[in-house]
Amino acid sequence: MSHRLESLSPLFVSPLDRSNSNMLTTNSTVVKNLQVLFDQQSSLPLVQRSSHRDLKRISSLTLVSLLNKQTNNLLIIDARYPFEYSGGHISAAINVYTENDLRLLFTKLMSSTCRPSIIVFHCEFSSERGPRLCRLFRSLDRQYNIANYPYLSFPSIYLLDGGYAEFFQHSFCKEYCVPQTYISMFEQQYTQELKIYRHAKKLAHGRIITKKLIENPGPIHLCLS
Repeated sequence: MSHRLESLSPLFVSPLDRSNSNMLTTNSTVVKNLQVLFDQQSSLPLVQRSSHRDLKRISSLTLVSLLNKQTNNLLIIDARYPFEYSGGHISAAINVYTENDLRLLFTKLMSSTCRPSIIVFHCEFSSERGPRLCRLFRSLDRQYNIANYPYLSFPSIYLLDGGYAEFFQHSFCKEYCVPQTYISMFEQQYTQELKIYRHAKKLAHGRIITKKLIENPGPIHLCLS
């Protein structure tokens, strides 16, 4: 796991933090949670795209406005490979590029007494890796709160439209890039690293599927490992 993940301690101060994780599923609780969910989902202007319609997208401008506020309630998850992250990333972002590391991060957040109120995922173009981890995070949240549906511990998760590639193109975003450079996933000098990371991902995915098939011959569901 990236060393940036360790910087989450102490974690964020969030108004969404709840002292009692075992909330009773009464009618009043459901109504309250639905209202919180609606308020949080409507709190940021969204970008409409034909792809990944199940995910809420925000623009680079919206993300910069959040960064300008210097809030401790924002968590940015960069799903690119480490050589891409090291070659230039959003200053406040942490590098989490494997599903296992995302599960560990989710567990760490859930065990904390303070949590981020807004989480933004992205990869290079926010077309594959970012959306995949974003969906996994939502699935983990749903699984954790299955007895308290429709309550979510993290209702406000977003996908950065255009990913780091588009973010880096805007002059008003450059000050938030560290270093102020951009390394593509397909950069020639990192061809070998790309092969290694992709191979490792395939092996990890195979182990997860095999483990689930052995432990549960029925339908495969995402769950905390």
